[in-house]
Amino acid sequence: MDAQSRASHLPRRTTIAAFALAATLLLAACGSTEKKAASATSRSLTIPFVQDMSVPDPDVFYDVEGDEVTQSTYEGLVRYAPNSTRIVGQLAKRWAASPDGKTITFHLRKGVVFHDGATMTSADVKRSFERRAKLGQGSGYMVAGIASMQTPDPQTFVVKLKGATLPFMDYLASLWGPRVIGPEALVKHAGSDRSQTWLGTHDDGTGPYELTSFMRGTRYELTAFPKYWGAKPYYTKVAIEITPDINTQQLRLRGGDLAMMLHGYPESSLGDVKAAGNLAVGLYETGATLVAYLNTNKAPLSSLANRVAVAKAIDPQKIVAEAYGPTATVATGPYPPSVLTNQPKLDYGQGTPATPKPIAKGAKITLAYAADEKGTLGRVAQLLQVQLAPLGLNVTISEVPHPQIYDFAKHPATAPDIVLLTNNPDAAHPDTWASINWGATGGTNLLAAKDPTIDALLAKALKQTDKPAADAIYRTIGAKVIASHEQLFLANVKDTIVYNKSISGLQHTPLYPWMVDLAALKPAS
Repeated sequence: MDAQSRASHLPRRTTIAAFALAATLLLAACGSTEKKAASATSRSLTIPFVQDMSVPDPDVFYDVEGDEVTQSTYEGLVRYAPNSTRIVGQLAKRWAASPDGKTITFHLRKGVVFHDGATMTSADVKRSFERRAKLGQGSGYMVAGIASMQTPDPQTFVVKLKGATLPFMDYLASLWGPRVIGPEALVKHAGSDRSQTWLGTHDDGTGPYELTSFMRGTRYELTAFPKYWGAKPYYTKVAIEITPDINTQQLRLRGGDLAMMLHGYPESSLGDVKAAGNLAVGLYETGATLVAYLNTNKAPLSSLANRVAVAKAIDPQKIVAEAYGPTATVATGPYPPSVLTNQPKLDYGQGTPATPKPIAKGAKITLAYAADEKGTLGRVAQLLQVQLAPLGLNVTISEVPHPQIYDFAKHPATAPDIVLLTNNPDAAHPDTWASINWGATGGTNLLAAKDPTIDALLAKALKQTDKPAADAIYRTIGAKVIASHEQLFLANVKDTIVYNKSISGLQHTPLYPWMVDLAALKPAS
């Protein structure tokens, strides 16, 4: 797994007029998708994104902002059940594993049609899995353990693993797990880049919606697919408008122009929702965890003693109380609570010592935070700035676009000293947090911290066929990370979705932030 971003958004801090100009230039240079709408009914809704998603290609997309698009247009063999981490069938109606756990046979649904009109077969599934493996993007690790694939008949797909892998089915159920892509994309428009250019503005999935317009920087449009195999969505049109200004989103939501805000609604303004009359707030548990990444590659935080001093100086209780309020709780372990029980305890979070020993008087520290969470993370950064001052640290704060954050691992010696990011596991299995966060080449190991013993333990855990034995190894890994103080776990963050009371049917998976199933939405009765 490489350092591909799971949240690689483009910075959007300009005016709406600038967005329009940028979109015009992009369209002139690259073109855009404008399919004919599948339905002309007026059953439509509009939701905002703070920033652009990186790309609607499901084998490249590894973000958070944009999950509604990829999950509405593409499907996998299995998924997590609504409001649960229980794995259920999606394009596979049933499956069975061999006694040694190395062979899994999937029996596919009949009559599933791609948006290009072709009927799905096992050959399409195999081709899709092969593409993900060959592209080798951030989520490519989910298929890296496959030794071979077979298609004995059009409705049967057989996966042979290199070894029994406990998290494999969770990989498949993940929001970023392998999706099945149709032949118009992977055959007709393969090009010289394995369809990446075409899938950058089009879709060819089996989902309940088609991507009928993709105008970067401005607007995306989803249209209900009339030949969808499952339950038809109520809303035949979903417009997604890029609206970086949170105040603008709030005004439009209160005025009834937007159906919901998936994230970014200020905690300080939640008390006003009840007064608005037409709005409601949903708080949902997620795997999202606020992490402070410390740069072990340069002074002063290359020193373990200095990192310990930073850990002892912070006050997570104050951070949660003043930046999150009821929308988060203080972290109690290195993993999100939903993926591992009986975690090793954190050894910080007791507040600033009464007489802290300065690390280096006047030492300059750079602290960067993710731009798409600028409201909350900006406040966290300010609190940390104050809390670290007694250590003699002069902290400079900067707001950084996500693509830049995920480039830090390429040049850690010149990267910021501390990076703030809300991160979440890829799936409901501890490996999908530990490997991406703490492995030497993990996708969210933002500042390239390296510990060969952790890499060896990660490999050992994946070879286990007994879950309790594997979980014990993951706890050992967590304890090592705590002792290294290369990452500090500050808060477990809830999803705060503010929505119009005219909308019902919100379905939310307890792992993933900012994500609802658009096809399940319907009018309130």
